[in-house]
Amino acid sequence: MSNPKTSPQRRNSDLAMIHIGAKRLFGDVAKGGDGREAYEDWLERHTGKRSAGKLTTGQRIDLIKMMRKDGLIPDRSIGGKGPTANGEERPTSSQWAKIAALGRAMGWAQGLEDERLRSFVKRTAKVSSTKFLSRTQASKVIMGLEVWVAERQDTNEGGGNAVS
Repeated sequence: MSNPKTSPQRRNSDLAMIHIGAKRLFGDVAKGGDGREAYEDWLERHTGKRSAGKLTTGQRIDLIKMMRKDGLIPDRSIGGKGPTANGEERPTSSQWAKIAALGRAMGWAQGLEDERLRSFVKRTAKVSSTKFLSRTQASKVIMGLEVWVAERQDTNEGGGNAVS
């Protein structure tokens, strides 16, 4: 039986993700399917149970994280879904990657979730979190970060007139 704190929708979503990854590994993993036995053996090696339905919420989450890390199931999408509150398009994957790379160049190790990046986004794009950015706002954030990274590099190289 599932954990009473876990909604049936969450449990079903978790099980669907696990089965998507299992299908990529073993083909047909439905009861009686050709890959079912191999899937159950694999699941038992990783969780100690032969059925994903018998996994606890924590075990399901850990298994899904492992499967994402191994590339069996797609990673969660960055940011929100659909258009922003004012109807604009969400940032492209290239924009997300650029923001993350510039954050790393600033030394912000937590990526898109780093509190310093969130503060910069609040000041620059006037939204409370990176996940609420539109494409236009993401462009502003990228331009601002590029300038800031360049200024820091100039300062570190001693070539700029920046005051410490």
